[in-house]
Amino acid sequence: MSIVTWLLAGGLVGWIASYYMTNTRAEAIAFNVTVAVVGAALAGLVVAPMLGVSPGLGTFGFIVSACGGAALLFCVHFVQQTVAR
Repeated sequence: MSIVTWLLAGGLVGWIASYYMTNTRAEAIAFNVTVAVVGAALAGLVVAPMLGVSPGLGTFGFIVSACGGAALLFCVHFVQQTVAR
């Protein structure tokens, strides 16, 4: 997996999540994008080799990275809501 794939997938997922959650403050968008990029990188480093995804900017690699970014973003927001209660 390439770093470009992680940045693109994570950035896109984080940006879409910010608008989906109707939180368009600059800090919230930056936080969502950062968390999603980290999730995409983790998915690219851990999950992609398990699935036999070749390195580079490919469709399946992008999907794996986007899913990883979305999963980590979901987990972080779930923990934030649980702690806030």
